[in-house]
Amino acid sequence: MSGDLRPARRPWFARPMARAELLTGIRSTGLDVREVDRPADFASGFTVHVYPHVRILPSHSLRIVFAPGDPAVPRVHARGPDCPAHRNPDGSLCLWYPKDAPSRRWSPCDGGRLLVAIIVRHLRWESAYLATSIWPGFEAPHGHGSPGLDEQDQIIA
Repeated sequence: MSGDLRPARRPWFARPMARAELLTGIRSTGLDVREVDRPADFASGFTVHVYPHVRILPSHSLRIVFAPGDPAVPRVHARGPDCPAHRNPDGSLCLWYPKDAPSRRWSPCDGGRLLVAIIVRHLRWESAYLATSIWPGFEAPHGHGSPGLDEQDQIIA
């Protein structure tokens, strides 16, 4: 008999406690966050909206989408000053390179606080890029077969 008949594993965000922990982590930074949709089974994903904050995100609001097909990779869309650098084709922030070592990527077990730190760092780098045309952060080599970055840097002080 071929094929796997086990039920598909549910994404992390289908568990109420996991969603609550993410939202609590984001709120612990001082940001106001709300679930945009609350589908009964979360088969279509999980989306949150983060509102601007005068000190942390003065000119951006965020839509963070966790898709069921790739639940550990949030798609972060920022509404605010547009930056041509380090955006994915769908306009979401390019927060890390897919081939980066796990230490350079966010995962759900890292929590909402670290995700916010990564997003804020990226938006600050975008702001600097808009002012200077120089990207102040690290950049991964791009192209087919390019390796990821494996060095660890401090994101939260």
